Amino acid sequence: MSEEKSRSRSSAAVLVLIRGAHSKNPEVLLIERSATVKTHQSQVAFPGGGVEPEDKNDPVQTALRECEEEVGVSPSLVKVLKTLPPLPTLTSGFFVVPVLAELTVENCSLVLDPNEVAHAEWVSVEALFKTKKAEKGLPVFDWAGTDEKHRKVWGLTAIILDLIFSL
Repeated sequence: MSEEKSRSRSSAAVLVLIRGAHSKNPEVLLIERSATVKTHQSQVAFPGGGVEPEDKNDPVQTALRECEEEVGVSPSLVKVLKTLPPLPTLTSGFFVVPVLAELTVENCSLVLDPNEVAHAEWVSVEALFKTKKAEKGLPVFDWAGTDEKHRKVWGLTAIILDLIFSL
């Protein structure tokens, strides 16, 4: 894709936030988007969203801001490890920059914005990995939430998880 076409597409960033990154059972923060958001309603995702002017085209700033807005995690509690190359979504035409980070404290309270997030929790990376399968050649994971609801992790979120698992 040409650079000009790439720039004309919307851009976004997600925060792939790991808790206990150096422990035997690290966890990743996953959210279920609310049924009322404009795109990707009720889908499993990482905290994140579109670049806003105050982000100054910095995907790290976008991911940190969105995470704080959606689930209340202060950027001061997050250590950014690296950004991955922009990836195209399968459905909405966005290019998304995954920002890999770790929580710098043992735990923090999640305060959800109900307009954007229906549910959020820390999910065992090992438990997710054990559920991996492929559908139409793409990775899919299952998330059995603490609320006893089973969710399918697919699309770009599953692709990012699979990419991180392979690192």
